[in-house]
Amino acid sequence: MRVIDNIEIVIQPTSEEKAALEKMLRPRLLAKNELFLKEGEVCTTIGFIEQGSARLFYIVDEREISKDFLFENAIIGSFASFFSQLPSSLNVAALEETHILEMDYRQVMYLYDHYPAWQKLGRIIAQDQFIRSERREASLLKDSPELRYLSLIEEHPKVFKRVPLHYIASYLGITPETLSRYRQKFKH
Repeated sequence: MRVIDNIEIVIQPTSEEKAALEKMLRPRLLAKNELFLKEGEVCTTIGFIEQGSARLFYIVDEREISKDFLFENAIIGSFASFFSQLPSSLNVAALEETHILEMDYRQVMYLYDHYPAWQKLGRIIAQDQFIRSERREASLLKDSPELRYLSLIEEHPKVFKRVPLHYIASYLGITPETLSRYRQKFKH
């Protein structure tokens, strides 16, 4: 499992800790466009993406607004809903056929309570999510749409290869036409 191999690089779990995690992970296949989580539902499971991609989005005035894109090794779900066990304010859907390894809330809490490596991983993931969220918020408030576009190309070029352009435009807070102009302007 690719995800387990990458986790081992980051936190070096003991064989007992690794076995406990592997025992709890359940494979799940999401079809393209299948919802992993719908707004208003409680996120009862989270998963690691082994292969594929997903998108987090809100529905505002009947329009879909992309919040984030997830690829291999990312965690799929709503952290706010999962850890609070309250209804989600966002939707999570597969962008392509997506293979995940998932666990439910009770299993995650068990791992946190019984294994230091999984406490450490949870802390690392929470820190990463907080940093990503704060950077995204700052970019939306301070950067021009053009700068957001250029930053996305520089930091995450695979987004343009794997995500439909109208989703990227909504993520950047621009129209598809403006995205098309930026793409022409910065083609080289």
